[in-house]
Amino acid sequence: MARRTAQTAPRLDAAIERRAACGGRDTDIFFPHVSDSRAVEKAKAVCRSCPVMQACLMQALRKGDEFAVLGGTTPNERRLILRQLAMRKREMGATA
Repeated sequence: MARRTAQTAPRLDAAIERRAACGGRDTDIFFPHVSDSRAVEKAKAVCRSCPVMQACLMQALRKGDEFAVLGGTTPNERRLILRQLAMRKREMGATA
């Protein structure tokens, strides 16, 4: 399942991918089952050591990736970030 998901998930921008800590690794590590907290933590550990973690996260947020651990976050964590950003944007619009 993870391999098929890896093939259908959006690829990172080439400039990010060249510098990423995950480059050359088996992509299965970044597609853990959501209930496997150890596997999720293992993927996040790779991200934490990555020099392009923020750029990766921004790209994952823009592209709406729903499968992989990217930028040190799970898809659920990114959905929460997007909801929080949308809420702030609405609040800013209401006060302007």
